[in-house]
Amino acid sequence: MDKIIVVIAALGLIGLVLWWFFGKHEASSMVAEQQDNMQLANITVEGGYNPQVITLQRGIPATLTFTRKDPSSCLEEVIMPDFGVQETLPVNAPHEITIQPDKTGEFSYSCGMRMFFGKVIVE
Repeated sequence: MDKIIVVIAALGLIGLVLWWFFGKHEASSMVAEQQDNMQLANITVEGGYNPQVITLQRGIPATLTFTRKDPSSCLEEVIMPDFGVQETLPVNAPHEITIQPDKTGEFSYSCGMRMFFGKVIVE
């Protein structure tokens, strides 16, 4: 009987791991707010990026405000190669990054270790 319980628990854990790493997870997203010919978006950095997907309008400058709550070294840096950004994020303080979304498309960004990802969609 104990062996059956162990096998069932092991299969359940294997299923959970497979779902976590290979399952389709819905990414949080938002459309940037527009104020005075500027687009604004707030991103919380805590175990990843929230929201993960930011939608911007082409041709309007955008300020992305990253607030890092996670003190881990992985999330201390944000890299946005398509916008020429590589900046260090302070813990528990907002950090503004201004970009110029001149081209339409999807542009990914990541932490310094390339373990956590986000995306900017320019329409």
